[in-house]
This record gives sequence, structure tokens and C-alpha cells, in this order.
Amino acid sequence: MFPFKVVSKDSKPCIEVELKEGKKTFQAEEISAMVLTKMKETAEAYLGRDIKNAVVTVPGKSENCTSTTSF
Repeated sequence: MFPFKVVSKDSKPCIEVELKEGKKTFQAEEISAMVLTKMKETAEAYLGRDIKNAVVTVPGKSENCTSTTSF
């Protein structure tokens, strides 16, 4: 269903993906860093300038049922 598997590594959940070079395992922090890097690159391309500081917010509570499924 998904192009990755959730595996345990050092008693922590990790994401395992199949790359051209073989299988690679990422920790959640690495995935978050990749997402934030891509967000920064996209914002810089859209604004046409470098971004030095940013604030990313995540709702803590929502009445919307779609957002509660991600917790």
C-alpha cells in the first residue's frame, strides 16, 4: 500500500525504503528534516529570496476529524 515499511531499529520506529542503492532506514527526525528542507526550498523559490528564519506551527487540537486521524 505504501512505498515504505515501518521497522524497529534500536527500539525506535523507523522508515525503511527501497532505493536504487538498496534498502535504507531513516529515523523520524531525518524524515522531518527532509520535509522541512523541502518546505524551505519551495518557499525560497516562490518568494525569490533566501529564508533565514521561519515558524512552522502544528495545531494541537482540532474539531476537524481529518486532522485528528494524524495524531
